[in-house]
Amino acid sequence: MRIIAHRGASGYAPENTLKAFSLAVGMGASDFEFDVHRTKDGVLVVHHDYDLKRTAGSEARIADLAYSELRKLNVAAHFAPDPSFQAAPSLEAVLDEIGPAAGLLNLEVKNDGNVYPGIEEQLLAFLEERAGLRQKSLISSFDHGTLRRFRALSPDLRLGYLGHGLSTVLLAPALGWARAVKAVNFHMALRIAFRANVALIRKAGFNVFVYTVNGREDALRMREFGVDGIFTNYPDIMEK
Repeated sequence: MRIIAHRGASGYAPENTLKAFSLAVGMGASDFEFDVHRTKDGVLVVHHDYDLKRTAGSEARIADLAYSELRKLNVAAHFAPDPSFQAAPSLEAVLDEIGPAAGLLNLEVKNDGNVYPGIEEQLLAFLEERAGLRQKSLISSFDHGTLRRFRALSPDLRLGYLGHGLSTVLLAPALGWARAVKAVNFHMALRIAFRANVALIRKAGFNVFVYTVNGREDALRMREFGVDGIFTNYPDIMEK
């Protein structure tokens, strides 16, 4: 079972910052998950939310900021106990930080309603510029249109299906959506990661990744259920 550093070692450092990724590498992580946006001037950057309100106390949206403007905002402003300055990093900087250690890279593309037109082509070109990077990458998104556009661009790019508000009764149609884009992974919330659901998804031919697993007992249960990977804020979860 893969232990995937969710936004880096985000239980110990501000999420999706170079500090969090560096710490995860230092803890021995080889698998990483992070979120991709694009600035007004076309720079691919790593941050979870579309705006900076939760992380930096700013109402500004990434889509409306130039990269130089985004770099001035402290996305660790509300992190306890250490709110010392951390800027939202570029995707390139994140990969420079974790690249040598990386086995799997799950890039979750934030593009609801196609707020970043053309990000699919841009990201795919970026992945192909670095030797071996595309082979390590798994692209996921909550936006079905984004996944469809990625699949149209590439027949062999690895995709991970993410569903909003899934419940057990909604799994069957969700599996249909995942098949439609030829996803290889199905990502589900811990709250519905029951043994029967995991077995159903695996029987349908998908790898099962579960988010967000921050307790060791939950992690051990997921391993017992045959889950292929867990997203966790604590890369040392099996040692805790």
